[in-house]
Amino acid sequence: MTETKDLIVIGVGMAGNAAARKCANAGWSVAVIDELPYGGTCALRGCDPKKILRRGAEIIDAARLMQGKGIDAGNLRINWTDLMAHKRAFTDPVPRKFERGLNSINVETLHGKAEFINENTIEIEGGKKLQAEHILIAAGAKPRPLDVPGGELIIDSTNFLELETLPKRLVFVGSEI
Repeated sequence: MTETKDLIVIGVGMAGNAAARKCANAGWSVAVIDELPYGGTCALRGCDPKKILRRGAEIIDAARLMQGKGIDAGNLRINWTDLMAHKRAFTDPVPRKFERGLNSINVETLHGKAEFINENTIEIEGGKKLQAEHILIAAGAKPRPLDVPGGELIIDSTNFLELETLPKRLVFVGSEI
């Protein structure tokens, strides 16, 4: 059996969440689908967690710049395990908060891979089918693997933000500031 909605949103990051909320608040019947945890790249694997980790490095750098100018940087160092725990304390609740918020305004929240059956029907892993006149694809982007010698040794930003231990040396390839 195929359910009908006014809007189906594929991808529950910031854009998908905002669109689903606006339409649901306007009285539309809405469903959201994501195969990844709700929250998207910025909240879970990018902007926000990166800022938490970067702040630790900024503090160390600032102290070293002020060494001998009234600041004793001493043994100031990053405890990676504790810093990652701090990051996870911020990111781990995000998917549940997104889902609770969407459910509170009657948005149907679904998890799994979405596949188009035709131009306005989607099947979700497990066989559930949804149909809508409006379908928004807000699935974001994925890092592209580099096809270079040694490329298999490179990890992407998502995997970097989950490292249990900080390597002694890092090289960032293709970053944007």
